[in-house]
Amino acid sequence: MDTKTPVVNIRQGKLLEPFFQAYVKEKYPEHIFLDELGVAEKVSLFKTEWSLYQKVFFNAIFEVSGLRSTRNVIDVFIVSATDKDMSAPLIIRSRYEPKEFVNVLMHELLHIILTDNNVTIAFGDESKTTKNHIYVFALLTYLFKEILHDERGLELEKKKSDSEKNLEYRRAWDIVEKNGYKEIISTLKIKTPRR
Repeated sequence: MDTKTPVVNIRQGKLLEPFFQAYVKEKYPEHIFLDELGVAEKVSLFKTEWSLYQKVFFNAIFEVSGLRSTRNVIDVFIVSATDKDMSAPLIIRSRYEPKEFVNVLMHELLHIILTDNNVTIAFGDESKTTKNHIYVFALLTYLFKEILHDERGLELEKKKSDSEKNLEYRRAWDIVEKNGYKEIISTLKIKTPRR
């Protein structure tokens, strides 16, 4: 398959810090922020851990889905705190342990890949959040089961959706379990990638 593997550039989001800290401090006044050196240490640990997965992740996703990368570089900004991780722009909290960071990064990278490939989201009656996670969770299931052979990691990912505030995520997992991740992956509809 003719696909390019993008470079995942994990770096400290120094210019983003004041905005995220102000926002988080307002919502969570007791939050204690990791200092600049602490975030830098996390970035180093994250880079080392991700280097073990990068090639495997992209090769597996491209092969199973027919998706491809439209980017040469994907920047990942690590900040001391944010209300939630996000894919556009790709910003992840520093609080994670390295393996947990890899799981979060894979989730967010799948959002980017699906968006960049203009994937048509099926399941029309579901909420936007649920629809946006069906393919992500199907592909994560494939990665954890067939590539990483990490059932525990898969269960930890599912468990993140077990609270009242995550009902739409739980619904997406339920759809993946009901329909089967292989069946869902086989329904990926690819349009012309964005340039």
